[in-house]
Amino acid sequence: MLAEFPTTWVTGGIEAPLPGYACVVAKRHVTEPFELGEAERLAFWEDSMRAARALARLFNPRKMNYQIHGNSIPHLHMHLYPRYAGDPYEGRPISNEAQFQRTPQDLTRIGQSIRESSGPT
Repeated sequence: MLAEFPTTWVTGGIEAPLPGYACVVAKRHVTEPFELGEAERLAFWEDSMRAARALARLFNPRKMNYQIHGNSIPHLHMHLYPRYAGDPYEGRPISNEAQFQRTPQDLTRIGQSIRESSGPT
């Protein structure tokens, strides 16, 4: 786990499709964002944007991609993909195949940045 907040946790493993990949997971089991009560729903989005902002500061991407599917795991979670010029998926959709190996130090730095992130840029 990279970070934990009251409504979500943020995860990302050693192997990842992109160097700055992270996933925000709702603590309460729902399949759709609209199934959360208002306070939880707002917290889910705020936590997701907090993580995205931290990743953007760390990786300086050209664009942040956000994905919520739930086809494989029917539990609310949002994938965050900082995209950059020349990434392995340039011009095509991102797959879940691991392209990058991150060190424990990389993950510590990402987690610390997410935990310390707050407010708009």
